[in-house]
Amino acid sequence: MDRLKALEIFAAVAERNSFTRAAASLDLSTPVVTRAVQELEQSLGLRLLQRSTRRVALTREGEAALARARGVIGAYEALMQSSRQHGAEVAGDIRFSAPASFGAARLAPLLADFMAQHPQVRIDLVLGDALESMEDGAVDLALRIAQVLPEHLVARRIGEVPMGMYAAPAYLRARGLPREPGELAGHDCVVHSGPGASRAWQFSHPVTQERTQPVLRQALRANHVEALMAAALLGQGLAMLPRMLADPAVERGELQPVLAAWACPAPGIFLVYRERQHQPLRVRKLIEHVAQAFESGGGWPLRLRAPERVQATALLH
Repeated sequence: MDRLKALEIFAAVAERNSFTRAAASLDLSTPVVTRAVQELEQSLGLRLLQRSTRRVALTREGEAALARARGVIGAYEALMQSSRQHGAEVAGDIRFSAPASFGAARLAPLLADFMAQHPQVRIDLVLGDALESMEDGAVDLALRIAQVLPEHLVARRIGEVPMGMYAAPAYLRARGLPREPGELAGHDCVVHSGPGASRAWQFSHPVTQERTQPVLRQALRANHVEALMAAALLGQGLAMLPRMLADPAVERGELQPVLAAWACPAPGIFLVYRERQHQPLRVRKLIEHVAQAFESGGGWPLRLRAPERVQATALLH
């Protein structure tokens, strides 16, 4: 039997001077109560109660044990009450990991709004890949963008990232505009190389249903999407970029879409956390706050959950 429960049973018997009355107060059978006290005595190597046909009385050792048992029981009850009160408050620290490309520009306003609503919450925003540290408890919540996450992670998909292939007009004037994915073998490609990133670009045609994974000439590899963007702007090759980053450059004439008639699945936006149950209230509230913002598209320049023409299969960080 659980040792704390055994102490509670012993205290009930001692306070009522009866196994029968203690069993009734605890909604247990008398044999269960008797056995629990016997096992406790055997574990301690002490006789705690003196039994007779008329009454049950504490031994000297039992009196000392009862005082200590009450202390243990009281401390446990205080711990439980404190935990319940703490769990009912939106307060405390949250360590939140997110990709650098999203965290600074996109998450920061959401987190500021959340903390304005819950001033007793403190958030430590960590920009970068921290999924490994989540497993050892260093991170409470992470936002990740990927086609698929490892099965052992607990994650909630909250949207997807529209992507597009782009190049600088100067590059296309010098090298030509590819019309089919198979022509990418003759072009310089700027490829994402972050943790778990795919080195392949997969395409499908929405009309012919043709699917292809062309051979790429990787002229440059980088582990941050901002570096890919900079390389494309400098005319170093074709790059697969989030549309929220590339569209302003397209409007300014600095980038041009490529292979706009081809499509592939959009990477998903995931909230990753340790477990589905027993999350602190502050973490549950933040999960809902971020998820609602993404799923409603509130203020985010992303067409969430919409089919897109060209998407990258690599993780974005």
